[in-house]
Amino acid sequence: MRLALRPLLGVCLVLGLGACGGDGAGEPLLGGDVSGSYNGNEFVAINGFATMTSGGTFAIIVGTGPIACGSESASSPPTGHNAAIAAPAFAVGSYSNVFVNMYQNVGRFEGTGSSNGTLTITAVTDESIVGEIQYSYTNTDDELYELNGTFEVVLCAF
Repeated sequence: MRLALRPLLGVCLVLGLGACGGDGAGEPLLGGDVSGSYNGNEFVAINGFATMTSGGTFAIIVGTGPIACGSESASSPPTGHNAAIAAPAFAVGSYSNVFVNMYQNVGRFEGTGSSNGTLTITAVTDESIVGEIQYSYTNTDDELYELNGTFEVVLCAF
């Protein structure tokens, strides 16, 4: 597994998403068009949710895998291409230098992340979070990782 992580935040996100999984269907995006590229492997998120991880990080998680509210207790990482966005809070506002962790579990599990994200949250209700993410990161091996677009995800109880 390749990880370029800010120590504490990265650990929280890895633990928070690394435990997601399961074989069931994911929580469909309520709206938006967020897409990404994991070292050239492009994907369009179809599932997503927002929750507070067991480590206390506000996380917005989107991707192609079977990710959904409550999947945090599963014993294996989700399949597909997924991304965890560390939100400073679930509050309307624009946030720069947001940590984004991207994961690929296609044949084998690996992940990478950095604090290059810009997150704008435009609406928060008891049921959902609406926003936009802009993220681009190139590692030392010139591998490109991107996540961009708008989203509306279910806000899980926590």
